[in-house]
Amino acid sequence: MTPRQLSTPPPEEASVAATTPSTEPVIKYTKKARHGHGKDVTDSHNIRQVAGCLAIDPVTRRCILISSSKNPESWVIPKGGWEVDETQEEAALRETWEEAGLKGRIIRKLGVFVERANKRIRAHHWIFEMEIFEIVKKFPERKKRDRRWFTYEEAMLATQNNPYIQEAIRVSILNPAQYQQRVSTSNTTIQNPVDTAEENSDASLPATPTNSYDTNTSSSATATTTTVEEKPNDAFHTLRLLMESTSISS
Repeated sequence: MTPRQLSTPPPEEASVAATTPSTEPVIKYTKKARHGHGKDVTDSHNIRQVAGCLAIDPVTRRCILISSSKNPESWVIPKGGWEVDETQEEAALRETWEEAGLKGRIIRKLGVFVERANKRIRAHHWIFEMEIFEIVKKFPERKKRDRRWFTYEEAMLATQNNPYIQEAIRVSILNPAQYQQRVSTSNTTIQNPVDTAEENSDASLPATPTNSYDTNTSSSATATTTTVEEKPNDAFHTLRLLMESTSISS
């Protein structure tokens, strides 16, 4: 099957204003991840199109990031190839389920962001803001990834090696400035996003301690933070290493 091509100008040349999807996308929550090699959508320049979600609890204004399968010490959003038989929204929700075990609804499109490697465009990322409804224990890639809650400041720090993810976070409701603007222009009541009534849901995701910016935090403080999956790497230690590499003062 030949790749589907999309006549989409590079995001830096096109308007990427946030938009709300016209219809509610529906996906199947499968037990296995879908691997559609050779079925990815590309644009007229043969640039791969990727879709993903910034999954947010709008009440606490925290997001869930996952560890990269290629680099467990790197934190990313759930994302993957947009395939020929689905919309961007469907691809984003599917990838968010497969990689992070999250169910929810898309609130709006944050934009199309450019991922570069060696000064060349590697992919265009269609990133959506998603309101979390349910956190599920068993999902397709649960043995490959860790999951963790992040505040806006923590997420910006943890994703410093991925500028395009940081760009998406900046225009999301996580950003205090964006949140205040949204509140001032909308009278819509924010619903409680996380449904913990389901027996299969997982509301015990670890949160980074409130004093996480203190590089002298004792080991007893870090002991209270556990990962969702039992893995050899210490996710909080990874975040501490990222923070120590910056000039943030305690």
